[in-house]
Amino acid sequence: MNNKFYNLPLDRQKQIINGALKVFAASSYRQASTIDIAEEAGISKGLLFHYFKNKKELYLYLYEYCINLAINEIEGNRDKEETDFFQILMHSQRSKCKLMKEHRYMYDFLVKVYTENDLEMVEEIAQYSRPWIASNFRQFLDKVDTSKFKDGVDIPLLFQSIQWCSDGFMRSTLHNKSIDEMDEEFTRILEMYKQNFYK
Repeated sequence: MNNKFYNLPLDRQKQIINGALKVFAASSYRQASTIDIAEEAGISKGLLFHYFKNKKELYLYLYEYCINLAINEIEGNRDKEETDFFQILMHSQRSKCKLMKEHRYMYDFLVKVYTENDLEMVEEIAQYSRPWIASNFRQFLDKVDTSKFKDGVDIPLLFQSIQWCSDGFMRSTLHNKSIDEMDEEFTRILEMYKQNFYK
């Protein structure tokens, strides 16, 4: 990636990022048109490739950008003293909803990434995401007060099942509910989990 991209004014960077997110959110990696991306970004295709070597580099940059944005939002606003499993998850969910309001196409793009079938791109994403997923998971479990759970609860498995539930819920409701409605409904889902797994 050309560092000249970072020399652009922030609003110009965001215009290019949001234009690319919009196109990749609507298409698979291979189907996404760089002409469409350039048009949405308000720049020429030649200038787009002046900042990014090729479509692959742009795609991977967007993924890293979105993940870092989400992590920074969650970490920057979390209560570092909180140890309740479900309160931590709820905070993360609310941070995601806040980001979805501010970055319209970000979650659609991430859903597309996770359902991508281009094998080369899937492996590229996996190489980037595996380390921070494992690290964040360990950090999360380290600060959770496990004494609140019923005996015999497999907490890592519970966490994974809630992640699967969250992903499926977001995908199924993203286009037919408001973000606030999604937040309220998922809060009720977490409360149901809490009633079943806490003492």
